Amino acid sequence: MINEDQLNFIRKNLVKYLMEDYLPFPVNRSVCYEWANGLNIRRGGETIIYTGCSYQLAELGKRFDEILPALSKFKGVERFSSILKVFYKPKDTRSYKILRNIASVLKSSVDFGYLYEDEPYSGTILLEMGMVEEFKEYAKKLVEVFDSHGVKRIITVDPHTHYTLFRIKEMLSPSWNVEIVNYFELIKNVKVKGEGTFVFHDSCLYSRFLGMRDSIREVIKSSGIVLKEDEMITGKETSMCCGGPLAPINKETSDKIARNRAEALKSVHNKVLLACPFCYANLSPYVEAYDFAEVISGE
Repeated sequence: MINEDQLNFIRKNLVKYLMEDYLPFPVNRSVCYEWANGLNIRRGGETIIYTGCSYQLAELGKRFDEILPALSKFKGVERFSSILKVFYKPKDTRSYKILRNIASVLKSSVDFGYLYEDEPYSGTILLEMGMVEEFKEYAKKLVEVFDSHGVKRIITVDPHTHYTLFRIKEMLSPSWNVEIVNYFELIKNVKVKGEGTFVFHDSCLYSRFLGMRDSIREVIKSSGIVLKEDEMITGKETSMCCGGPLAPINKETSDKIARNRAEALKSVHNKVLLACPFCYANLSPYVEAYDFAEVISGE
């Protein structure tokens, strides 16, 4: 578990990166939008797909969870991070494929644009680390970006971004009159690719806080996927967290929770289906895991 000095270092630098570059880590902005290259998604518009950079940064976030506390001991970190912002362009090709597939299945039923290099990170990490005042300040900047592009409807693709925008809208209501909708609410006529039997790991946010547990299962089952259930492991009240949100401050406990959750899921079925990039990042080292958007295609 990190100490107070390390926690303060992480908080200070998170706020610095976010306020300067709309990203929580010092990486090149292209990491967030290159997934859309070649898809001919129009630029901007009243309705946009918004990734919040979650899929793109989930795996990278685990690496920073490991190195940021250690960096607090060294001088010159600011200069080092400035170099990273220019040259560090990690590509998670898996996350790009997921986002491209989501965009592909959405196109059949929704007309949407994308902000490309202007897309900001959602601010989720501030909310989950309890940095409420900093989150409020960042939320204002986030809303300014959307308003400057004339955005009226935002399509989210992951639970953390969706919940974060929900909280921002709740906080600013009624002044921020934007519709927030998740892609699970919009996709139609999708079918599973290949054999499709899984146990589904619910995102805590989708299931408990956003009330989407049953509707997401309906979409999954309508695609032809067979879900194996065990009320003590996959029930609404008994399903456990993957441990991911705890990683920035206590990686050891986060990993222990992930291992325990993976073992429980494997007792139901050997293949786990998810709909959250952070759940995947935390559970995939211990179980065969797939994102829903990896295993489906549009008709």
